[in-house]
Amino acid sequence: MVKNHRGVAQRLDGVSLSLIRQVFENAPPDAINLGLGEPAFTTAPEIVDTALTVLETKPLGYTFNGGILELRELIAQRAPGNHTADSVCVTVGANGGLLGSMLVSVDAGDEVLVPNPGFPTYEAITSLAGAQPVCYPMSADDGFCFSVDALEKLITKKTRAVVINSPSNPTGHIIPSSELKKLATFADAHDLMVISDEVYHEFYYGEPCPSFLDVSDRGLVVNSLSKTEAMTGWRIGWTVGPPEFISAITAVNQHSVTCAPTLSQRAALRALGAGAEERAAGTRADFARRRGLMLKLIDDQLRLPRIAPEGAFFVLMEATPSGDSLELALDILDKTNVITVPGAAFGKQSSRFLRLSFGAAEASILEGLRRLGGYF
Repeated sequence: MVKNHRGVAQRLDGVSLSLIRQVFENAPPDAINLGLGEPAFTTAPEIVDTALTVLETKPLGYTFNGGILELRELIAQRAPGNHTADSVCVTVGANGGLLGSMLVSVDAGDEVLVPNPGFPTYEAITSLAGAQPVCYPMSADDGFCFSVDALEKLITKKTRAVVINSPSNPTGHIIPSSELKKLATFADAHDLMVISDEVYHEFYYGEPCPSFLDVSDRGLVVNSLSKTEAMTGWRIGWTVGPPEFISAITAVNQHSVTCAPTLSQRAALRALGAGAEERAAGTRADFARRRGLMLKLIDDQLRLPRIAPEGAFFVLMEATPSGDSLELALDILDKTNVITVPGAAFGKQSSRFLRLSFGAAEASILEGLRRLGGYF
C-alpha cells in the first residue's frame, strides 16, 4: 500500500482479473489456443482498405461523443423496431456499451441480476457502478437454459436491472422469443432495465437468434463488430435503447473516453454497409463446420459429456467432477501445451466444465483435440 494512503476504493473489492488470465499468463507462445474469445480470421480486406483510405484522406479528430451521425443512423436502421440516431450511442467496443448501460441504469446499493454461468465482466461492471450483483443460476441439467422463473425467486425491492446474454458466452444457449417476451413482461412488472449483450447475435446454428429489441423497447441492447467482423482490436461497439438512456450513455462517453476511435467508426460504416449479410453468412457456415468437427472429436476421442451450442462459438465440456476446473486447465496446459478455459471463470454453475473455442483455426482444433484425447 502507498504510504499514508487509505488504499484502493472499496468499489473495486469485487473486481479482479479473471481466472482466464491465469491460464493465458502461464501459456508459452507456441501453445495451441482453444481458449480464444475471438475468431481466428482477419478483418475483411474491404474494411481494411476503407480504413487506409480514411487515414490518407480524412481528418481523425474527435467525433460527436455518441458517434458519427451517419453511423448511428445506419445502426438504427439495421436494429429491430423503429429507431432513430437518438436511440444509438457508439461505444468503445461492447464493453464500453455494457459499462455505460450499467452506470446509467443503477445507483449505489441497487441489485442487478446477472447470469451464472456468465461473462465475468457482468459482475465486475455491476460492482463498478456501486451495485450488488445477484447471480441467477442456469443448470447444466437442462443445457444451461435461461428461465424467467429463476429471476422470480431472486427479485427484491432493491433489484433495478437484469443482464442477459444471447447467444451465451460460455454456454452457447439462445434465449427463445417466448422467454424474451416473458422477460419483457417481468421487467415491466418490476420496473427493471434489461441490459442485453448480443455480441454473438450472428453466430447461430439453427433458427436465427432473436433480439430483445424484437419484443420490447424497455432495454439497452449492446452489440459490436468484434466477433462478426473480427474487429476485436478496433474497439467499436454500440448500444441501442430509449433516447433518454442513450443520452446519458453519451455523457458517460464524453467524460470517460470522449468518443469511440474515429478511424474505427469510419471502418464500421463500411462493415455495416453492402456485403455485411453475405460476410456474416459465410462466417456462420464456416463456424458451423468447425462446431461439427469439435463436437465429433469430443465424442469420438474424449468421450466426455458436452453441451452442443445453439450459438456463439464455444463448447462446454464436463471434465472435472471435483469442480476445480482452473487446476485442471493449468495441468492440461502443462502436460499438453493446449490452452483451455476453466468453467469456474464463468461462475459456480459451470465449475465442472472446460470451455473450448471453435473460433480457433481448424488445424488447431484437430491437433488440440488429439492432444486432449491423449490427456483424458
